Amino acid sequence: MNKLMPLRFRGLTGPEQGLFSDDFFRPFFAGGGFSPAAFRVDIRDDAENYVIEAELPGLSRDDIRIDVDDGLLTISAEWKSQKNDDDKGDYIVSERRSGRMQRSFTLDNVVEDAITADYKDGMLLVTLPKREEVRRTPRRIELS
Repeated sequence: MNKLMPLRFRGLTGPEQGLFSDDFFRPFFAGGGFSPAAFRVDIRDDAENYVIEAELPGLSRDDIRIDVDDGLLTISAEWKSQKNDDDKGDYIVSERRSGRMQRSFTLDNVVEDAITADYKDGMLLVTLPKREEVRRTPRRIELS
């Protein structure tokens, strides 16, 4: 069971914990071992729709934008750090984040005009209705 966990959670003490640990292979700007480089998504396929579930905690509806253009769905989110300039003292550590992230998905077999989205409790649900599959039957074309 220990082999299924990422290296950073195993509590290794031997030579495996050295330079070539799990975090060594992460991209430089991926945000370290504890924060994702972009928001996380799950994509489900039910009988009639594809459903994208995106984790976007702490955002308002105005901070999220969904665009569809020429077969490409793009979800953008902007985090704005709120700093208070009051007389409560200076910050020693501030881990609030700000920035913009986006994910894009190629749409295939989707009715683009019928895409819907809902945002509640930090979860964005984007429903992509499937296009009715056209069954093609083979046929022979006669030469004239």
